[in-house]
Amino acid sequence: MPTSPILSAAQARSILDAALAKAQALKTPVAVVVVDPGGNPQTLARMDGATFWATTVATHRAVTAAGLGVPTIDFGKAAAGDPVLLATMAAQPGFALLPGGLPIYLDGTIAGAVGVAGGVSGEDQPIAEAGAAAVAGVS
Repeated sequence: MPTSPILSAAQARSILDAALAKAQALKTPVAVVVVDPGGNPQTLARMDGATFWATTVATHRAVTAAGLGVPTIDFGKAAAGDPVLLATMAAQPGFALLPGGLPIYLDGTIAGAVGVAGGVSGEDQPIAEAGAAAVAGVS
């Protein structure tokens, strides 16, 4: 029976810790969520000072990235060029078109995703990238 890679608890925690460290360095309170390929949360943290809704938005970004297999920033840019697609996807509950969601690939297969929310000046994307980099190239 073939199996797909999935982030281990230790890998999910490494992603979370790296993202939180980047957010701390940027002095930006955020929520960070790491999900499995099905969008189920593996680990989550909301920093002191992050708004109450940041965990929900971060989860939406991670689930969207895991489900589509592309960063939310890329899908948002593609959807912006197609008004029907943009309107349709923006109306979907739990769907995110804004930066801050990145799929995590292991052995060429989606093993999970990271979502970040709470930044106010574009910090979410680089914080998510820092988290994803924690397992880059790991098999």
